[in-house]
This record gives sequence, structure tokens and C-alpha cells, in this order.
Amino acid sequence: MLGIKLVAHRGYQQRYPENTLLAHQKALEAGARFIETDVQLSADLQPVLYHDRKLKPCTGLKGAIHDHLSDRLAKAANHEPQRLGDTFIGQTIEPLSDLVKLIEQHPQVQAFIEVKSITIDFHGIETCYRRITETLAPVARQCSIISFHVPFMNYARLSGWHSIGIALRHWKDLQKPGVSAMAPEYIFADINDLPRKVSFHDVNAELVIYEIDDPETAHSLHQRGINFIETFAIGDMQRACN
Repeated sequence: MLGIKLVAHRGYQQRYPENTLLAHQKALEAGARFIETDVQLSADLQPVLYHDRKLKPCTGLKGAIHDHLSDRLAKAANHEPQRLGDTFIGQTIEPLSDLVKLIEQHPQVQAFIEVKSITIDFHGIETCYRRITETLAPVARQCSIISFHVPFMNYARLSGWHSIGIALRHWKDLQKPGVSAMAPEYIFADINDLPRKVSFHDVNAELVIYEIDDPETAHSLHQRGINFIETFAIGDMQRACN
């Protein structure tokens, strides 16, 4: 399956708490060369690693990331007890700046930084872009900024960020003028939303398809012109696809 590029979706999510330094470190140890993580801004505008709109299911805290200061979030449990039990008790929400330090140690690694729509809608496009790109500055050339939020991604493109990706809510959104005019380097899409029996060799961007944990599915997509496969099961997929 030469040529398939595997992206560790929220780190090594299958075995470790997602969007944590531990999950990303373990993904790199498993051979990942591409990682993806989710970012939101705290109440005091600190970028932190977190996916969900609400905190309570993972941390027990009320509200959202933007309702709490970063020092409070740094003490909030984030070990995913419902999925992983007490194995990783003590794990907390971590800042993007810590992930930047990890990326600095691995110059061969590329990171996809997904800025969540909830944080953009709350804090605003300019503030989110400024705070996140300031944090990413030491590893800027290793990072692609991605989001479902089309106006935010257009702002990132116009602001000169070198590599961007649009995450599609629906495949048909690819045809919207605002998306095509942006000329993103990457397009992220759900495998369940892909048109069937269609070749993607002529798409003018690298397609990144999620969520895939089956090597044969990855191989089939690769034959149709898709090089990037996003997976929670980065260890198993690395062994099967390389």
C-alpha cells in the first residue's frame, strides 16, 4: 500500500485520551508523520487542545472551553473515563503551546490544526487566527490550519498562512464558490459522505478522508486518488499499510 499517508486523528485516539500530548507522542512513536488535533480558546484567549462543544462529558465542568480560564482548564480531568476507565487518571486539558514544543522535536512531522467553529463563533475570526498563529509561530512551516468554518479559513488564506484545509460538512459544499476560490491545499471529508464509485484524481487538492480503521478501505480509496487517510487506530494502520 505504498503511497498512503496516514494521519493520526486526535493523536493515537484508539488507545489514549484524545487531543493530549500523550496521544500525540504515542502516535509519533507508532510511526505517524502526520497528526491532527483540535484547538479552542479559553476565556483568557489561550489556545488549548480539546474537541467537544461541552466540557461536562469529559471533565465534569459545566459550560464550554471559552467559559473557563486556562489555569482552571489545566487542572480539569481529561482522561476519558467513559471510554478508557481510570487508566489515564491525572490527565488534564493541555495547551497548544505544549504540542508546539513536541512538534519542534520532530521536524519531519506535519500537523493539521483544526480550529473549532464554536471557538471562532464565540471569540471572533481575527482573535482566533491571531492567538493560534502566534502560538504556532515556532513550527509554522510544519502546520496546516484547518476548519469547518469557511469564513475563518478564507481569512487564514487572505492573511497568508501557507497551508490551509477545508473540512466539508457535505461533499456538495466542495462546489460552493467560496470554497473553490480559496484553493485549499487540503480538503477533509467524512468517508460516509463521499460519492460512490467516483475517481478523485482530478480534485485540485489533497483529500483527507476520515474515519478509517480498515486497511482494505484505505487501499480502495487510494486507488481512487485519495492519498491521506485519517484514523484513530494509527498503530494498527501503520503496521498494515507500511
